[in-house]
Amino acid sequence: MADVLWFNGRFTTTDEPVLTVEDRGLLFGDAIYEVLKFTGRAPILARAHWARLGRSLEMLEIPNPWTAAAFAAVLEGILARTEFEDGIIYLQVSRGCGTRSHAWPEGMTPVAFAYSSRFRFPDEAMRTGGVTIVTMPESRWARCEIKSVNLLPNAISKTAARRAGAHEALYVDGGNVVEGSSSNLFVVLDGEIVTHEKGSGLLPGTVRDAVIGLAGEAGLAVHERAPLLADLDRASEIFLTSTTSSVLPVASVDGRRVGNGTRGPVAERLQKAFGALEVKEADDWSSGLRL
Repeated sequence: MADVLWFNGRFTTTDEPVLTVEDRGLLFGDAIYEVLKFTGRAPILARAHWARLGRSLEMLEIPNPWTAAAFAAVLEGILARTEFEDGIIYLQVSRGCGTRSHAWPEGMTPVAFAYSSRFRFPDEAMRTGGVTIVTMPESRWARCEIKSVNLLPNAISKTAARRAGAHEALYVDGGNVVEGSSSNLFVVLDGEIVTHEKGSGLLPGTVRDAVIGLAGEAGLAVHERAPLLADLDRASEIFLTSTTSSVLPVASVDGRRVGNGTRGPVAERLQKAFGALEVKEADDWSSGLRL
């Protein structure tokens, strides 16, 4: 069954081919994207996604095709037409279409689309038992803070992890652990939480930022610095965060058990806190609160 698609100001379905061969997102990866989770037909962390989308576009000098109100209206329109209650919305904005040339001409008109899709979120077994991850050398470009569609290294790493029987690939750069191929990393050391600081090598995850805030509210110390590869062996807990996995505990790294090999108390506490945040976000949207 086709999903609901918004393309450059109109609604259609994903059955309709809409991109041309000269779209710069297709030819050069000259585009940014966002993925929002929705539950009960209400998007989660919409304000944070809107803010990050704007930052990525600004860094690439692509005009934002939406105002905040127009962006919210697109989300409303998609969710009103979507037949299922829970899933994701994928949004993408490219610089535009034109004759293929590495250097882009000034004044291009962005091409934007968004669509809803079903998604299989982690089940309770994964949320309690945790997942396995493997480490790999950093292989991405140096501007990971831009949420661009240049994800071939991520796709290669994720595929290699799955072939190794693992859930996620974890990037290591010179002995420092950065993040996963599609997630941010948190390590619990001596009762305190460590996660990589923001910068050009890290994608500033919306759930990452929310979890840091929730940890602070719960009285948990969070240090933003690069965890060391050696820290993974002595961590009492490790967990991942992302839009589609929320807070996901790690049971083992490179075949070595983490803690007791299942969800720890810090991850459990933050899962509950983030679950409550999701409920509030959905209630706020349902009551008419927007961006």
